[in-house]
Amino acid sequence: MNPVRRKTRWRIAHHDHAAATALADSVGVPPIIGHLLAQRGATTPEAARVFLAPSLRHLSDPADLSGMEQAVARITQARDRNERVLVFGDYDVDGITATALLTNGLRRFGITALSHGMPVRLTEGYGIREEHVEAARKDGVSLIITVDNGISAHGAARRARELGVDLIITDHHSIENGLPEAVAVLNPKREAKSHPAWHLCGAGVAFKLSMALNGTPNDLDIAALGTVADMVPLLGENRVIVALGLRHMAKHRRLGLDKLARAARVNLETLSSEQIGFQLGPRLNAAGRLDDALTSLRLILSECPEEARAMAEKLEAANGERRRIEQAIYDQAVADLDPFLREEQRGIVVARREWHAGVIGIVASRLQHRYGRPVVLIAIDKDGTARGSARSGPDFDMVGALAACQEHLVQFGGHRAAAGMTIREARIDDFRAAFEQEARRQLGDGELRTELAIDVLSAFSEIDGTLLNALERLQPFGHHNPSPLFCSLGVEVAPQSARVLKDQHLKLTLRQGEHSFPAIAFGMAEHYYTTDLSRPVDIAYTPQFNTWRNETTIQLIIRDIRPAETAT
Repeated sequence: MNPVRRKTRWRIAHHDHAAATALADSVGVPPIIGHLLAQRGATTPEAARVFLAPSLRHLSDPADLSGMEQAVARITQARDRNERVLVFGDYDVDGITATALLTNGLRRFGITALSHGMPVRLTEGYGIREEHVEAARKDGVSLIITVDNGISAHGAARRARELGVDLIITDHHSIENGLPEAVAVLNPKREAKSHPAWHLCGAGVAFKLSMALNGTPNDLDIAALGTVADMVPLLGENRVIVALGLRHMAKHRRLGLDKLARAARVNLETLSSEQIGFQLGPRLNAAGRLDDALTSLRLILSECPEEARAMAEKLEAANGERRRIEQAIYDQAVADLDPFLREEQRGIVVARREWHAGVIGIVASRLQHRYGRPVVLIAIDKDGTARGSARSGPDFDMVGALAACQEHLVQFGGHRAAAGMTIREARIDDFRAAFEQEARRQLGDGELRTELAIDVLSAFSEIDGTLLNALERLQPFGHHNPSPLFCSLGVEVAPQSARVLKDQHLKLTLRQGEHSFPAIAFGMAEHYYTTDLSRPVDIAYTPQFNTWRNETTIQLIIRDIRPAETAT
């Protein structure tokens, strides 16, 4: 079996041309944009206008979240009594940005005795623990506010009550075993799924609390950073936060983010959500993966140019080291899997002692993409304790699968597509068998095929500058609002235009009727040798502007190529 070249099924979205044209006419955009708006749930003129022009007025009232009144009342009491308050976050970008955002919000509200903390990933693991509560109490803290964690911290909540420390939990993760004992619990998952804030990330919940305290929205740039990095759906309130946050980022150029962007060689003035996800986010994550995430938090909060520059350079170096470690683990996992992975196997569980627990989540994502199966990667400590990161595709409920296997686990938590767990080394084989059984139950025994979701079937005659300018209004792109994927059928490759670049990429000129475009297929050089490019092909692609030597043209970024008239 070749695990990389699984069969790919194209799923082309249904296109109601009449409805799409009517919607497009109502908001003044090309018909294809009307179709794309409807796909994203904006099926009425009003919803389309909101989607195309997000505004602060489209945010729901923070008071609509359960527990908000109690949280604000207790924080007000802490301010009036000059109590010492601890903001306790998580070590990923969402937790880091949520901590920074709420720290700023509490300072604006008048909390002066304020500190922040978060666990060390490699030695403490995820979330607030009893020992964190005990340390806070010794430090004189009387109120702890968690951000992006705490919803499953029943032990820490009980310990806080025993020590007389009040606890406010702000989180967005799934509620598995009821609410912990706390003064207030802010979690959009407490609400009906139709609630506009239901998909907020941890930074989004912290943004809501800060807004409730101060009456105005602040730190939209920080909230946008956490929202994109946590891969929550970029629809509804998340779309508003990211769209306005990107504008805020470009206009105000927060010192720490500006230094980080310079180190990553990106420009805040033109920053996209994709650049947050692939450039800024990994650098902020790198500190927590390899050492201590407080470096990233201090960078965001920094007001000293020299300090910010030094921390940005530190994160840049940490990210380089993270990539080196990640690639080594990926290569080892592939070497373990490629010779032995069976076609009928549905789940992947790989464990090793020498692996770095801080980066296995990234590697698990890469392996899931490579093999098209749910993946659990486990790093085993010297004492026999092991930590795992799990990733899955859209057809698999990972946190549900771990729940089905929980008799073999010490603890677990996360989302449908991504989760973490702790396990004893002696239980790994039993867990592997149970996970495979659950994967078979969810995925069945049929042929595994990759599915490519295509937004619109289009002719080359419809691709022009007007359309591409209108496509820009659908940004920011991200989870549940991806960059639209087009397909065109029966396209010809211009003679002698196909060539291989750097032994990896395929560059060619494509034409359909009187219209032709240059195209590039990254990492798809094999088609030069395996696909008959003298015959018509079907292509899946994203059209975009390309500027070279002051000349702007349209080029196609190819996602897949197949011989024409292939069944979908």
